Amino acid sequence: MLKTLIAAAAITVAFSGASFAAEAKGCDDATFAMVMKEVEGAKGDAKEMGMKELEMAKTAMGDKKADECGMHLGMAAEAVMKK
Repeated sequence: MLKTLIAAAAITVAFSGASFAAEAKGCDDATFAMVMKEVEGAKGDAKEMGMKELEMAKTAMGDKKADECGMHLGMAAEAVMKK
């Protein structure tokens, strides 16, 4: 029973990581600038959410957390695409 539960948890983690990887962007100055331009062109709630994600990406970039930065850049881009 315990082995089955652990196996199910491991599979869930493996597949959820793959879905986040598809959304993540590279964490570099060029990508940051591109996403920032997209966010600045948005309006309303989409722009507000995009700006929050950009701030989190900027913090992660400064802390040298590339995966976290890329995830937030992806989320910022996605927020403004949903207009």
